[in-house]
Amino acid sequence: MNNVPPPPGGLPKNTISSLFADPPWAATPFLTAGATTVAGTGAWLSDLMSPILASGGASFLGGFLIGWALRKTLTLTLLIAAALAALIAIMKSTGWIHIEWNLIHADLMRVLGWVQGKADGFKEVLSGYLPSAGAGGAGAYFGFRKK
Repeated sequence: MNNVPPPPGGLPKNTISSLFADPPWAATPFLTAGATTVAGTGAWLSDLMSPILASGGASFLGGFLIGWALRKTLTLTLLIAAALAALIAIMKSTGWIHIEWNLIHADLMRVLGWVQGKADGFKEVLSGYLPSAGAGGAGAYFGFRKK
C-alpha cells in the first residue's frame, strides 16, 4: 500500500480540478461589490438615494463573474485546442488526413467578418449603458485576474 501523503493544498495545480478551485465569491472585490449592492438596494428602497449604487454594484458583480468564467473557459479551451492541434499534426504527418488551407482561410475570414459586425453593434449598446458598462468592465477585469 502506498502511504504517500497528498501535496499541501490538496490536488496538484496542473489537474483539471484546479480549474474549478477557488470560487469567485471568496474574493474581496466580489464581497465588497455584493455589500455595496445590498446597501444600495436598501437605500434605494427606503428612498434615501437613487438606484445607481445598486446598479453599479450589480454590474460589477456580473462583470466579475463573467471575467472569472471567461478565464476558466479560456484555460480549458486552450488545453483542448493544444490536444487537438497535436492530434491533427500526428494525423497529418502519418498521412491519415489532408488539410485544405484555402478553405480554412476562407471560412475564418467569413467568421471574423461576422464577429466584427456583431462587435460594432455591441459597442453601440454599451455606449447607451455607460455607467453600468464601466462597472461591468471593471468587474470583468478583476474577475479575469482572479487566480
